[in-house]
Amino acid sequence: MPGGSPHGAPDGSSSDGLIRTDGLIRTRLPRARLGEGPRFDAATATLSWVDIVAGQVWLADVAPGGPAEDWLKDPRLLVGLPGSVSCAVRAGAADDWLLANGGTVVRWRPGTEPVPLVQLEPDARRAHLNDGAVDAEGRFWVGSMGAERPLRPWGRVRVIDAGQAPPPATVAVEGLLAANGIGWSPDGTRVYVVDSGRRLIHRLRYGADGVPTPDGPPLEPAGGVPDGIAVDDEGCLWVALWDGGRVVRLGPGGEELGRIGLPCSRPTACALVGTRLVVTTAQVPGEDASGWTYATDVEVGGPAAHRAALL
Repeated sequence: MPGGSPHGAPDGSSSDGLIRTDGLIRTRLPRARLGEGPRFDAATATLSWVDIVAGQVWLADVAPGGPAEDWLKDPRLLVGLPGSVSCAVRAGAADDWLLANGGTVVRWRPGTEPVPLVQLEPDARRAHLNDGAVDAEGRFWVGSMGAERPLRPWGRVRVIDAGQAPPPATVAVEGLLAANGIGWSPDGTRVYVVDSGRRLIHRLRYGADGVPTPDGPPLEPAGGVPDGIAVDDEGCLWVALWDGGRVVRLGPGGEELGRIGLPCSRPTACALVGTRLVVTTAQVPGEDASGWTYATDVEVGGPAAHRAALL
């Protein structure tokens, strides 16, 4: 398997203190062309994810305590939109969603047509939206990346407050090649932003004015391109390494604390559901194990996804 999977003790620990696991399971979720953005919603005990290329949002029930292969139940397609859907987050107390659709954030509820909320990248030839996440205040952070190759520094991370009308879209970070995974430290004072184009994970702190500023040099994980991330309860980062065939666990200072090998080269994103890690992947020609969603038990938990605020 690309990246390998180090052997540890039966409980996943090892004598050198690294978190390791050999218990990776392919779940029964459907194969995606480009699976991304897994999000666990505690209120409904469901896991959502997107197939970016297909423009689809999917949902599955989580069966607590079950074995990893049977733990995600009743996967169903929620919606398919023209163009790409790069991320989907729940919003409000009901069944609303915010979706990054091409260059526009749209609001959607099952049984209704999507309603454009704010257009962030009007020229699809120049840039489009990518990954996003919701902070503890209910604001939706969504990144973008250039559409041209080679990539140009047109990527931004914007912060949207859908609890206001019209919803403001404030630029928090700019000059990125490909804004990707976003996550927060457990105390909420640090935000991590991935720039896949430069293979960096930026560490930012909130200033007195609420504007994120650099907090030390970026992290540079080795062995692949950093893509989606999850931050656990101990403040460490789980990073999916595209073209690296692995997910690594990094300390806040960037030291590698452990790794999980995948049977395919392009893991895309990860999420913690309690102490179970879910990993989405992208299809790669010639890799039969690619495009599936995997799960494994780890020794540390992480918070459920926040919901975006709505009027």
